[in-house]
Amino acid sequence: MSSWTEARAAALPSGLPAGVAALPILRLRDGRVAEEDDDLAVEEPLEIVIDHATYAVTMRLPGDDAALVAGFCLSEGIIARAADIAAIEACPTDPGRIHLRTAAAPDRPGAGRARRGFLSKSSCGLCGKEKLADIHADIRPVAGWTPMQADEVLARKADFEARKLVFPRTGSTHSAALYARNGQCLGFAEDVGRHNALDKAVGQALLAGALGAAHLALVSSRLSFEMVQKAAAAGLEILAGVSAATTLAALFAEQWNVTLVGFLRRGRMNVYARPGRILFS
Repeated sequence: MSSWTEARAAALPSGLPAGVAALPILRLRDGRVAEEDDDLAVEEPLEIVIDHATYAVTMRLPGDDAALVAGFCLSEGIIARAADIAAIEACPTDPGRIHLRTAAAPDRPGAGRARRGFLSKSSCGLCGKEKLADIHADIRPVAGWTPMQADEVLARKADFEARKLVFPRTGSTHSAALYARNGQCLGFAEDVGRHNALDKAVGQALLAGALGAAHLALVSSRLSFEMVQKAAAAGLEILAGVSAATTLAALFAEQWNVTLVGFLRRGRMNVYARPGRILFS
């Protein structure tokens, strides 16, 4: 944490979940003002270094940084598989810096790619891109087509909600999970950024050698273009979320053969693209 956060949190109780810090606040409630301790999600920068050059700085919830970097590099097209990673190493002197070394393969998809060089805010995964073609040029349509019942999608949502630890205490994080067709959760993460949460979940499955079995991603955020882009890059057939889709998300979900499901709530959903994978009994 920053020195400011450390100073304010030092005297408060510990034992909180990772990524949560207790800070003193002034609260107005029912006409009364009181000083109280409150749980906040930790937000800190992470510098991502790829092959000795800084590629990006993203604001994230600390923890699971290796998975975040792996998932991020997959969605960026820098790697295409776990074998493209030679090593992921945290800086021993700076917890806000992590280094990914790619395998020495001149035909690797991201080989020779210019560094991105940008600051990614916790709300945006596309900052620093010069044109739309830079974002989607290397993404191929998802090859699989495995339908599932609507009730199964809703069941994944119930499991997804039960896994959250940081959001119930802070109210300020996003979540993402990957599921196999049989319902097994292959990755789950929370983060202050919606794109970081999905990168972490994808990265967990990638590093565990399980990404090929991933069928559906569930996210707590709106279904924006970059979330569809990340799902397609990971080869996911279905991307579902609790909020709505944007026009560009629906357009590219159709192009990349990703079924896009929004407003996933108890007994309801909207299917914005490739509806044939969702079976309604």
